[in-house]
Amino acid sequence: MPPAEDRAERAERILDAAAELLSRVGYRRTTIEDVAERALVGKGTVYLHWKNREELFVAALLRESVRNIEDLVTAMAADPLLVRLSRMTEVFYAKTLGRPLLHSVYTDDTDTLGKLLPKLHEKLDPRHHEAFVEYLELLAANDLLRTDRPARELAVAFGAVLHGFLVGTPPPEPALIADTVAHAFEPLALSTRQLRAVAPRAVELFTEAASLDRKQLERAY
Repeated sequence: MPPAEDRAERAERILDAAAELLSRVGYRRTTIEDVAERALVGKGTVYLHWKNREELFVAALLRESVRNIEDLVTAMAADPLLVRLSRMTEVFYAKTLGRPLLHSVYTDDTDTLGKLLPKLHEKLDPRHHEAFVEYLELLAANDLLRTDRPARELAVAFGAVLHGFLVGTPPPEPALIADTVAHAFEPLALSTRQLRAVAPRAVELFTEAASLDRKQLERAY
């Protein structure tokens, strides 16, 4: 049996091939044989990691989502002021637009995704959403978020705003969503000191969210 590192590297290479083909020709027109050929492995090798085509492509989408959050965590760790909801949204939105495959999830692009979208939502750990609600509660407790509505309601409203921007044709500029979120969700004055104080916990919450989904992904490694 090959070392664990080799197996993980092989899984990543297969996912690279699946993601490229999914973006280029779509789910309906991509076969396991196509992916295997692109990844330079045998067809049977793909099935050592994923039991069918659907699971493979859902994993490719999940990896895009995980990487997007991990990139956000890196940015927030480098600049604590990005834990402000409007700034975080601007960065996350821009990064999502920069990942066409992930963007297609938000736009319900059936040409690219086929029937994969519901399957992706089934794979996402529900604790991922709970971590986001806890992040909003953290902001509210430190006067960094409006407090006239519960955090769970604000999470629903925020999701609607984010989705609405992502389905725009063409998508609006990131600065516009940051301005919209600031006016809709934040108090008029925010303390830079408070933002820096909550940053470590906010980064922890986003890191935990990413790790939940990465564990789902790496079960096939």
